[in-house]
Amino acid sequence: MFWDFLLKLPFKPMKPFFAFLILLSISLAGCDRSSFGSPKGGVALVDLDDVAKRLGRDVVIVQELKDASGPLKDQLAAAQKDLQKQFDQTKDAIGAKPSETDSQKLADLGNNLNLQLQQKQQQAQQELNTKRAALVTRFREEIKPVALKIAAGKGLGVVLVKSEVVVLGSQPGLDITDEVVAELISTGSAVPVPSVSPKL
Repeated sequence: MFWDFLLKLPFKPMKPFFAFLILLSISLAGCDRSSFGSPKGGVALVDLDDVAKRLGRDVVIVQELKDASGPLKDQLAAAQKDLQKQFDQTKDAIGAKPSETDSQKLADLGNNLNLQLQQKQQQAQQELNTKRAALVTRFREEIKPVALKIAAGKGLGVVLVKSEVVVLGSQPGLDITDEVVAELISTGSAVPVPSVSPKL
């Protein structure tokens, strides 16, 4: 599945990419139905993985995450180099035959510098997570009104994300993925899909 690519990014995602999209089902289920007339029953299903793939958005999202991770990797590499320089300078100043006190000082410095690097890595991870969440929100908000409109037209009052719920079976017509894709393509939301997916 496409979203497995995200696990290969320089900073490992804390959760599968579309785990965030469970918010979509909550948002859709809790929307004011008055916009579509009287309350309606029934549940519609939409496969957001499939929507993203068929619209070419999977490629776009991966590239945007790669673009965001590049500068973060460079910043971490520069930080690691600087911290290593600090350690080497202190080690050289102590000399080849350190005393017990000097050895302890060097060990403490190493631990402190490692902690600083870990903190910088955590900060970079958080920045990438924030970027990922923003991309998911953008995609979710684009799909949301289209899914609601199509579901309402079928007399369905709730839309659930197919990849986030266990579907043991459903009646024909409840899966609105094809209609969502068709509607978005008709509005120019699809992007050209390269013949080979980007490798991470």
